[in-house]
Amino acid sequence: MAEPGLFCQINTAASGPAETAKKHVPVITVQGDAKVGQPFAVTIKVGEAPHVMENGHFIQFVDLYCGHIYISRVDFTAELNKAEATLTIVLQHEGKRTLRAFSRCNLHGIWEGTKEVNVGK
Repeated sequence: MAEPGLFCQINTAASGPAETAKKHVPVITVQGDAKVGQPFAVTIKVGEAPHVMENGHFIQFVDLYCGHIYISRVDFTAELNKAEATLTIVLQHEGKRTLRAFSRCNLHGIWEGTKEVNVGK
């Protein structure tokens, strides 16, 4: 059954129930060095513990942002996907940047995970 309170906000590891957060907060991993104008790989895995992908309970999508700038969305299908994706992205500005991933569970709402990335020359 859906938890209505979780649908009234963007949930984080700090704001949501710990057991629920463990399976819903996106974990962002950056592979290699981020350099201005150069592609690099970003992996988003939903939850530090695996989330089920059943017809009645699954992760519908993940969105990736750099700060407030939208980068991409990956949609998932129940039973046919694992809630994980690797994207190749390019950032155009040097310095510290915050990657923000949002996942949406059909029963537990939207969850946010972040990762600081230092974009070099």
